[in-house]
Amino acid sequence: MEKAETLQEYYRRTCRKMPPDLIEGGGNNAHFNVLKRNNCYASLHFSRKDYYKICLTLGSAILHTDKGTISIDKPAIFFSNTNVRFGWENTSPAQKGYVCLFNDLFIGNELRKALSNLFNLFRNDVYSFIFLSEEQYDLLSQYFEWMLKEYNSEFVYKKQIIEDFLRLITYTTVKLRMERGASEKRIPDSDLVNRFCDLLEKQFPIESPDNALVLKSPADYALQLQVHVNHLNYSLRSYFGKTTSDLIQERILQEALDLLQYSHWRITEIAFSLGFEYPQHFNNFFKRKTGKSPREYRSLLLSDI
Repeated sequence: MEKAETLQEYYRRTCRKMPPDLIEGGGNNAHFNVLKRNNCYASLHFSRKDYYKICLTLGSAILHTDKGTISIDKPAIFFSNTNVRFGWENTSPAQKGYVCLFNDLFIGNELRKALSNLFNLFRNDVYSFIFLSEEQYDLLSQYFEWMLKEYNSEFVYKKQIIEDFLRLITYTTVKLRMERGASEKRIPDSDLVNRFCDLLEKQFPIESPDNALVLKSPADYALQLQVHVNHLNYSLRSYFGKTTSDLIQERILQEALDLLQYSHWRITEIAFSLGFEYPQHFNNFFKRKTGKSPREYRSLLLSDI
């Protein structure tokens, strides 16, 4: 498995002071930081990171992704997670904006849901970013500035406030992207797309192996949304380029990956919670999607610890 850059490596590479929580916990503590980009490092090598990053940027740069290279010549906001590779090169000395970094241990359920909504929305794009108007950039800058101020405060509940700001930034970006997508693609029923995405996400994360998914098929969702299954499929395919079944299965697969990595549930319990009547059906589904059985995938994760 490809080695991912750690938070400690990020701070050393950018010549920033290592935060106490990373020093004391050896990278095993929840971590968050928000920084201004005035003296942003000139380049970022193409690799996967083991942390999340949100970057609000103003300045010329080149973004390298698995799907191609993008010239950044307008204000923009970027989101990265632990599953994507990217590289960054500044092409102008003037760089402004903010960057915030956080690891998986920092993320609560509501923030995880928000980020999942965002990354699902961008799954067919070259990368999880959008260009911004001056007004949009100023709005997001204000959110980051308030978050920075809170981060430097001594308020006992500042972590909760920071998480709220992160959700606000994430959903603001989701809103901008959906508005832009609806305008560009002229989707006949964008409200239906939004309601489907919300209904899909409301099933996750799964809190207990005793509770199985209620909605598992396109017909289940169509019934809940009170539309014909063909109309639902047409709207989703127009927006995402994927069928209703594709989207449901991708989200179930993502939850399966998370449960195999972060829970101690038995594989049979995971299979049941994801709506599979028999464990073998889950094994077949998982292997078809990843090339590995659930047991092989979990063993591989344990070998990298």
